[in-house]
Amino acid sequence: MTLMQKINDLEELLFIKRFGLPKRKATFLEIRNNNFKNLPAPVFFLSTGRTGTNWFISLLKTNKEIKVFHEPKPNLGLQGVLAYNYLKQFDYKLNQDIKKLLIEIFLVSREQYLRYSYKTQKRYVETNNQITFFAPLIAELFPNAKFVHLYRHPGDFVRSAMRRNFYIDGNILDIKRISPIENTSEYSNWKKFSQIQKQSWLWNETNNFIEKFKKHVGINRCFSFNFNRLNLENVVDVLKFLNIDIPKKKIISKIGKKTNIQDSGNFPLYENWKDSDKQQLREICGYLSKKYSYSL
Repeated sequence: MTLMQKINDLEELLFIKRFGLPKRKATFLEIRNNNFKNLPAPVFFLSTGRTGTNWFISLLKTNKEIKVFHEPKPNLGLQGVLAYNYLKQFDYKLNQDIKKLLIEIFLVSREQYLRYSYKTQKRYVETNNQITFFAPLIAELFPNAKFVHLYRHPGDFVRSAMRRNFYIDGNILDIKRISPIENTSEYSNWKKFSQIQKQSWLWNETNNFIEKFKKHVGINRCFSFNFNRLNLENVVDVLKFLNIDIPKKKIISKIGKKTNIQDSGNFPLYENWKDSDKQQLREICGYLSKKYSYSL
């Protein structure tokens, strides 16, 4: 047995451990050539990150008919920035060569996940915010896919981002975060922006992108979920939209439990911010915050 065969065998064992034993055989090319028609309807969460995705993971994992992944490998952070840049540069109207390139990037990164979803007949659910800017391409690839737009008060998001040092000199992870493209007013002022302004822009720009996507795919394919209104009724509604069955007792047991608790950094709650800091956020996030009924 060659080294490559051993590596392939180990990869197969890894995915069997993740998904369980296959119920049928198929190569990825066979699944793809059939236009993914028999693939159990996948679900993709779209967000800025820092919005409650870990809470949903803990809930969705209780259903054994689905497989939930928060950060599949590769996580497509750098490639998501590339997708955003192309979509913004061409006003969301990609030429066929660029579209095909981005589709192939996505598919090669999720080939085994989708293959085992098909082989085990378990629905693939991804809560990874890095795929947000692939959403228009994913929707085209998988006509039966459903999406959840998960959002949170901008003050809560910026506080979390401040504690994780988003957009600060020396943070190597910033390469996976979008920034304004050339020939925009934000691009010209980016170096002058404070950290709060940059993170407010990230919240606003990402959610604006998702809003535009939702208009394109329609309400039948994308559910909007306000994590600041996490309650039984709203969770039941999103699960019904996704056609995922989880008993109310399990939902109730999860509500109120904190996940992904952050120990690092120290930054005050939004209500305790200085007025000048709040004003920076209002100027950038005001319109969408009003749409989402957030008080700034």
